[in-house]
Amino acid sequence: MDIIIAGAGGVGFRLAKTLCMKHNVTVLDKNENALSRLQESIDILAISGNIEDPKTYEMLVDKEYDLFIAVTDVDETNIISTLIADETIMVKEKIVRLRNDFFTKSSIGDKLGITASVFPFGIAAKSVESLLHFPKANNVKDFYDFPQKLISVRVKEAIAIEEILSKSIKIVGIEREKKFFLPNNYETIEANDLIYLFGDEKEIKELCSMIDEQMPEEIKNIVVFGADTLGVEIAKSLSNHNVNLKLIEKDLKKCEKASEVLQENVAVINSKYGDYQLFKEEGLKNADMLIASTKNDEENIIKCLEAKEFGIKKVVAINNDMEHYHLMHKLGIIAVRGPKTNAYYSILEKINSSSIISQRQYCGGKGIFLERKIKSDSYLLDTKIKPYKQENAICFVIRGEKIQEFNEPREIEEKDIIAVFGLTENEEDMRKWITSL
Repeated sequence: MDIIIAGAGGVGFRLAKTLCMKHNVTVLDKNENALSRLQESIDILAISGNIEDPKTYEMLVDKEYDLFIAVTDVDETNIISTLIADETIMVKEKIVRLRNDFFTKSSIGDKLGITASVFPFGIAAKSVESLLHFPKANNVKDFYDFPQKLISVRVKEAIAIEEILSKSIKIVGIEREKKFFLPNNYETIEANDLIYLFGDEKEIKELCSMIDEQMPEEIKNIVVFGADTLGVEIAKSLSNHNVNLKLIEKDLKKCEKASEVLQENVAVINSKYGDYQLFKEEGLKNADMLIASTKNDEENIIKCLEAKEFGIKKVVAINNDMEHYHLMHKLGIIAVRGPKTNAYYSILEKINSSSIISQRQYCGGKGIFLERKIKSDSYLLDTKIKPYKQENAICFVIRGEKIQEFNEPREIEEKDIIAVFGLTENEEDMRKWITSL
């Protein structure tokens, strides 16, 4: 595909680096230093200029492009650049990164012909909110086409996989130290492994309570550190539930702004993060869950470690830099993707999904899930298809609420979903298989 990326910041840089391996990528930005860094490391066309100025697009008018992606940190800039691109060049599809979910509730997206909008702050807040329903879990993923969930949980003691497998629960990944792999049915789960369970949410919840006795059974008292956009978004999502919530921020102006947004639903406290007595003075040590939501990973890690010293069992850190992902896990901290990482993965998933095939990534991008839904007019109906048989991959057929093993050739019915879990490094081979069925 021919792709234009407007914005060479953290998200734009990472997208360009990934997409240029298979596509022709053009990056627009007025920051010449950022463009130079890109060109030094990858093969792209860099155009220096203001993405809100039609003149910047003059070099692109003689060609049709498959995709325009606007990923700066400013909503208005992304929207205006999308409008200008629509007016000056030929673009088939447009994806926009936005902070304010107001745009999902308005008709602006339709008027601009935006194909998809990505709201990374909302996605991060939703990830934290999902932990209320699964107190033992590290992460929870929902799917659009079926009710099963993908839930990760830390195992405290060694256990054989066959002891926990059932018709409704499958293990589709194990993270051990820094390695991620898909196990066979005879694997032994070791102490401190992070396992990825796929299946019925009720049964997974019961299983999590059996294999994890340390995390709280219920989350009622919550502390959020940091009142930037993300911290407020998290507090707003959590306040919709019956919980006691405190938001801690050292910047008085941010406290005032947060209080205006959250009203009486959240206790906003102005205090220096470095004040160790804060946990005692404000009763924070009685929290069931603490979330460190600042833009600084080191600060988030330190705050979570302080909380663990005071006996708070469930500590969550927003992971802004993937280099800190494994450190957080090693320290017993739940890592939730930060807004920039969420934007990157969400956009990739949208690009790599279609009306037939959908894609999701998990375990810090090491694991990948591909699905194909069988429609009423599919040529696959009443024919036998072969499973995907490769090491480090697991294949299923999802039929309603049932997960069926897909190890041998079998017939497919209408509304069945063919699903394969594997390693991201094998994505191309997995995609070839599921596309060619």
